[in-house]
Amino acid sequence: MTPRSTLHALEPMGQGTAQCESLLSYFCRLAVSHSVSTTDLAKFVVDRAGHDIRRDFVWQQRNLSGVGESARTWAAWLSELTGVGNLDALTLSAWSAVLPSRGLAPRRSHWCPHCLREDKESGSPPYFRLSWEVGPVQACYRHKVALVETCPHCNEVHVRHHGGIVVPGWCTRCGGFLGDADTIPAEPPALWVARQVEDWIAHQMNTSGMPEATTVLATLDALILGLDAGRYASFARRIGQAKSTVHGWLKKGGQPSLVAYLGMALHAGLSLDHVIRGDFAGWKPPTPAEQLVLDLGAGTHVKRDAPREHDWSAMRKELEGFLKLPDPISVAEAGRRLGVDDRHLYLRANDLARSLGERWKQHMLRQKTLHRDLAKSHLRAAYPEITNAGRPFNLTEVRQVVPAAVLSAVEGMFGLIQEVRDEPG
Repeated sequence: MTPRSTLHALEPMGQGTAQCESLLSYFCRLAVSHSVSTTDLAKFVVDRAGHDIRRDFVWQQRNLSGVGESARTWAAWLSELTGVGNLDALTLSAWSAVLPSRGLAPRRSHWCPHCLREDKESGSPPYFRLSWEVGPVQACYRHKVALVETCPHCNEVHVRHHGGIVVPGWCTRCGGFLGDADTIPAEPPALWVARQVEDWIAHQMNTSGMPEATTVLATLDALILGLDAGRYASFARRIGQAKSTVHGWLKKGGQPSLVAYLGMALHAGLSLDHVIRGDFAGWKPPTPAEQLVLDLGAGTHVKRDAPREHDWSAMRKELEGFLKLPDPISVAEAGRRLGVDDRHLYLRANDLARSLGERWKQHMLRQKTLHRDLAKSHLRAAYPEITNAGRPFNLTEVRQVVPAAVLSAVEGMFGLIQEVRDEPG
């Protein structure tokens, strides 16, 4: 009989789809299911595997979802202890023969608030997507927004899973729900990268034709010949790599980075999945669009206007008048009104320009103080209303009762909310 698993046989989320869970997320959810910290679970797993643990052991320093040895090892350990097979599908370890770990992991942990919110609203546990563990991915293709790396409640970074106790979807610093974060639309290039990587992840369960080390050379030969007639220097410029880098791939058996593979896919008109697998069946190099010849009226000379002469004596008088206005104006605004570049004011009327600048600076400082005092009065009035209702006094709740115009006029709103929260009485 198959023995019972040592750990909870937790089912991975989204396996075999573009929304595939990362092994990092699976490990954190496994700790939650056993009501233990991620640190204690990591030590238990390593101990059961018969490995010694250094005193400074930090599990977050292992890239559990990448292509390196840690990903393969931890996937195997967790499969053994949970009885759940194919946990390596929650990593990118299947591509280690053709993809280096260098530059693959993101510099900061990030997430899509919409994905986490949908998980929560559907009754499923929120989890981290494998695509979020890929450095070049900066957007969620499903929701067309840029990924977020700052907690909406405490405004801190590195709060997704960097902690002793991690509940995926909640901040490890303040405990706020990370799905509450505001988002901005993603730029088209970021969406293209996200789509390529998500499709690649969705198809990685297809184990037929997994690439080997020799696939890299075959891929490069096909693309260099098809796109640049065998000239690898031209190919290097095309995909944004140094000539020496491509030479190393060809002569020393190096592995292109994921960014390089994306560049190849873009110029070849293929998907990232096809390029990494070396699948060029039926591929034909894109045909460059023929450049149209336009009749631009060769030989026609357009006479230019003579350079404008500035009457700096008259302009100085106007600047003196600007200094007497009841409402200060900036040097940039003065230049606009005079029809000159504001840099010229510093060069030709330095004393008056600096006076205007200082007057504007003092005006902005006074306005900043007024806006801050106004916002503070609104926050003090909102504090009892929010706390008496049993709600946390944070930016999310403050936005419900304080006018947006008041909040947007103040920098450092998180600090101001903290000041009001810490006031005696």
